[in-house]
Amino acid sequence: MTSVLGVSVGASAVRVACRDAADSVDATGPIFRSTAVAATLERPEDVAAESIGTALGDGEDLGEVQAIGVAYQDEAQADAVEAALAREHIGNVHLVPEVTAALEMLEMSGDLGNHSTLVFYDLGSSGLTVTVVERSTGTVLDSARTDEISGDLVDRLIRDQQLELQKIAQPADEAAALELDARCRLAKEQLSSTGAVCVPGDGGLLLLSQDTFESLIQGPVETSARITRDVIHRSGRRPDAAVLIGGGAYIPLVTSVMESWLKIPVIVPEQPELVAAEGAALLAQQAPAEVVAVPEPPKSRRRGAVLAGGALAAVAALGLVLGVGADALEGSEKDPQPDPTEPEAPAPVIENATPPAMTSATAADLPSPVPPQVDTEAEAPTTGVARTEAYTPYVQPPTAAQPDSGTQTDVSRNEPAPVPSPPPLIPGLPQLQLPVLPPPAPLPELPRIPGL
Repeated sequence: MTSVLGVSVGASAVRVACRDAADSVDATGPIFRSTAVAATLERPEDVAAESIGTALGDGEDLGEVQAIGVAYQDEAQADAVEAALAREHIGNVHLVPEVTAALEMLEMSGDLGNHSTLVFYDLGSSGLTVTVVERSTGTVLDSARTDEISGDLVDRLIRDQQLELQKIAQPADEAAALELDARCRLAKEQLSSTGAVCVPGDGGLLLLSQDTFESLIQGPVETSARITRDVIHRSGRRPDAAVLIGGGAYIPLVTSVMESWLKIPVIVPEQPELVAAEGAALLAQQAPAEVVAVPEPPKSRRRGAVLAGGALAAVAALGLVLGVGADALEGSEKDPQPDPTEPEAPAPVIENATPPAMTSATAADLPSPVPPQVDTEAEAPTTGVARTEAYTPYVQPPTAAQPDSGTQTDVSRNEPAPVPSPPPLIPGLPQLQLPVLPPPAPLPELPRIPGL
């Protein structure tokens, strides 16, 4: 048996839908098996990757997985999901926009009828996304997202109402607060199909009627209808129907307000929270199977990269020394230098010699300073490779003689023979010639103080 997986990534839950690749579509649409995994607001993409890995490991139920589709809200979430999948070493994954996946599923189920332009109202736990779509081409005409209404906001409104009326005691700690939030979420879900709820728990019973619930959320729901109408106006296209998806589509007040504000038919799928995941699976099944995954290298490979980086640093340091020595050696071949182990011959004596004036031609013939060379190819970033740039030492040009009005004093006759150079520090390598500094000038004699 071969299967396809579809995943939708929400702020509070990751939903996974599985379908047998060989199943045909009947009158009720494709048949899926689905599950939901609680997520966190910080890293839901990690929960999605781990859920896919768990599903892949359960080979007895799924058999061979042919393809995986993941529906994403925006490009930032797509990048996060892709990185999380790479960390889990999961390949053959197709990322598709949520609205595209939802449109595909609704086309297969036959819920769209003959409507040509649709406005999708996707109300989830973290916010609302409104999108106007041209059905025939899948083109998004306009879209907007807001957090003025969300599933979490509805839960907070229920909690605040219960605490304000002192029907429930204040949570004593963080664990009690999380338990109360879960009870408020359960009450919201139960009110989608009943007129009143009673949810027991620590701190007292949570009692809430449908009328009270709708009075709490009337304002945010009408705000969402106004936002939807604004998006429709900006799109320049009048939609034929509104499609409610996401967990918030179960709230009856949302359907009635959208119908009265938009004056168009409202479509609510049978399982609105699973539409994106199921559509992602259908699209993944249609896409090519060859998808290249780029998993993170194993730890042993990373450790080898660190050791290689240290070796490169050592080679670079040795190359620096050899580079300086090579330049010195090249200079000795062009201009013969005295043997560092033998005393240097005294310079010739020049008596009353007036230096010639520097002409323009002479100045032009002088070599210009050579700036350090930069390897332009080394500036391009590379993934996982540390590149060390080659170092070129700076060569100081010879200083031109400056004209002087006086005569040059002969100091070479009384100058002692130069001191022999010390033995080389590293035999076999050229040595750097250090300049010989003249002796310091004598200090002036200090005046004597009488009586001392």
